Amino acid sequence: MIKHKTGDFLQNNDEIRTGGESFAAYKYIDGSATVKVFSHSIVQVYASAKDKKLAKTVKLNQGSVFSQIKSDSGPFSVQTPTTVASVKGTGFMAKFDEQEQTKFIVTEGELELKILDKTETQSVAAGNTAIIQADGSFEIRPSTEEDIQEIELTELESMQEKEIRKMRIPVVAPNGQTRYIDITW
Repeated sequence: MIKHKTGDFLQNNDEIRTGGESFAAYKYIDGSATVKVFSHSIVQVYASAKDKKLAKTVKLNQGSVFSQIKSDSGPFSVQTPTTVASVKGTGFMAKFDEQEQTKFIVTEGELELKILDKTETQSVAAGNTAIIQADGSFEIRPSTEEDIQEIELTELESMQEKEIRKMRIPVVAPNGQTRYIDITW
């Protein structure tokens, strides 16, 4: 496992795992999309050249992401184990939980949903929320105040700084010199 730090470059098929009270954010090299990965999430990042543009896919295996995509930026999709959302010029949050429920809260633009195991697609416009159950059943409804608060709360929770704890352990080397091991968590 590679630990990424601020400013690192991600590669095609890299995985991002965030712990509690943490988040990650990345931007595709063409500048067309920014993705925030919230706490307790597992995401794989894919990108490939297609028709002189970068085709981008975020595979959300667990947790939540918020994506902001510029118009005319090439194909962009978020995939969960049950659903694929294809977007252009859209802002939305995608969430996949332990009950294998997928939720898309669209804040800007429009996205097209393809529920795996089904043939039809569904459009979800700004101001709407789509909820897809593990069995493929779904609901598209106007976003509620709770949906919008969920985006805000998810972002706030991941940005909260936890208390940093430190421990120093003295170790005596064979030559009698004392060294210290510092542990931060």
